[in-house]
Amino acid sequence: MRTIVLLTAVGLTLAGCDLVNAPSKPAGSGGAAPATAPARGGAFAHSQTEDLSGYYQVGEAQVGPGDFALIHLFIGQAQAFTDWEEGKRSATFAPVMVEFRAPGETTERVLPDSYSVSDGRIRMTGTSANGDRVTFDGQLNAGTLATARRNLGGAEEPSITATLRIGDQSFSGVKLHWYGGD
Repeated sequence: MRTIVLLTAVGLTLAGCDLVNAPSKPAGSGGAAPATAPARGGAFAHSQTEDLSGYYQVGEAQVGPGDFALIHLFIGQAQAFTDWEEGKRSATFAPVMVEFRAPGETTERVLPDSYSVSDGRIRMTGTSANGDRVTFDGQLNAGTLATARRNLGGAEEPSITATLRIGDQSFSGVKLHWYGGD
């Protein structure tokens, strides 16, 4: 009898372990893709006190190697940063990300592995689909951004001047102009 009780206890313990470690589906997913992206390993921090949200578009000059060209930098609103930093992450959209025109006229978003965003500087690192490390380091011009926002875009001076690194290639003096989006 003692052996049966011991085996039953061990069996229940092991079954409980499987329930604790069982993968779970997000509520309401119905087997669909997860609501959050897998955790990324970097550090994420934001300290901006101003609303920096919007798209920061490249001017006429191509920035990027060959047919992999920067289209824009996106910066979200404060709540998007808070959500991301709390682990509420989309697999396709982030509070700061860069988008490129890729071969075949497709687009590719690079989500952050790490970022640091403040009123004067935007830094982000990520990994492209082909495994290249992408690093964005930009200085924000608050006066130009304020003018662009007042005029709903169209500022002649860039709101951000940055250095973009893709793999082993570096592009400095990249000028981005604020655009509020659609």
